[in-house]
Amino acid sequence: VDEICEIFRELGFSRVAGPEAETPDYNFQKLNFPLNHPAADMHDTFYLGEGALLRTHTSPVQARVMERVQPPVRVVVPGVVYRRD
Repeated sequence: VDEICEIFRELGFSRVAGPEAETPDYNFQKLNFPLNHPAADMHDTFYLGEGALLRTHTSPVQARVMERVQPPVRVVVPGVVYRRD
């Protein structure tokens, strides 16, 4: 992972990390997944309680970056994700 991130760094990308516990808003809705999408089903996502889940992909981190950084945005987001499959 470090080697791949270094290659991306040389291409002008920044390595970014984010929370593994996410909100449904960042994990689904800000990425245009409605909450009734099959990916948000209880059997596909690990919910921690009301308003919290384990992220199913690293795209929520990208959404957080896009809220803070003016384009162009060049990030690589390696990290752990949690899927039942």
